[in-house]
Amino acid sequence: MRFTANRDVAVGVENLEKSRKFYEETLGLKLVEKGAGRAVYDAGHLTLYIVEGVPHPPVPIFTVDCLSAAKRRLLEGGCEIVGEREKSLYFKDPSGIVFDAIESK
Repeated sequence: MRFTANRDVAVGVENLEKSRKFYEETLGLKLVEKGAGRAVYDAGHLTLYIVEGVPHPPVPIFTVDCLSAAKRRLLEGGCEIVGEREKSLYFKDPSGIVFDAIESK
């Protein structure tokens, strides 16, 4: 089981439409995908995911082959799982830093 850093970063926002206006009109980022409660931008060297919900600062994302195996390993390593979705989970390392792990497709 290996966690591989990727070039994805997620940011939580309260109001997706207001945030889209900022990222598209003020920063000039190119929208590459829009889904229910999220927008995805090409931000140059990284892909920026704007997710509607609880606001949070940028969260680095790791890719894993098997989410359930990653979850077991994180829990065994003393991490706290702070959020889960179908193909990803947010976790805190032992110092309290939040990361996201997403299962490869």
